[in-house]
Amino acid sequence: MALFYFGKSRVFLPRLLGAFVVVLAIVMFIVAAGHMFDTWDTIKKYPDCIAQIGTGTDAISMAKYLDCKDSLYNITGLQLRADQPRITSRQFAVTLLTSIAWLLWWAAVFVFGLFLYHTRVVRPSGLAKPMLSEEKRKKK
Repeated sequence: MALFYFGKSRVFLPRLLGAFVVVLAIVMFIVAAGHMFDTWDTIKKYPDCIAQIGTGTDAISMAKYLDCKDSLYNITGLQLRADQPRITSRQFAVTLLTSIAWLLWWAAVFVFGLFLYHTRVVRPSGLAKPMLSEEKRKKK
């Protein structure tokens, strides 16, 4: 039995742990959802960022190109090669699916926390109170 005393009250440890896991999972789910939407926006806006540069080869165009690639890397973690101006469909899918996987992971942790939170103390049958109908049968 996992009952502990905290002050004058009894604390059921799995339920307490479940409450912490549920709160943590909710917070991290929100963070993962935000990261997923940021990743989506950044990947979708990258071609527009590149299109604004045009075909210039001067220093300003190169600086804008590097700025677009750096912002893509900082937000999504997607690193493009030097000779690669566009994102491939495989890179798009892998980058976005990574964010979705983290979102689903925290959803699973939330469900696990709910399982922990809804656990009960099981007492051995010898220590439990007999049912009212059993007491009536014993008296007869």
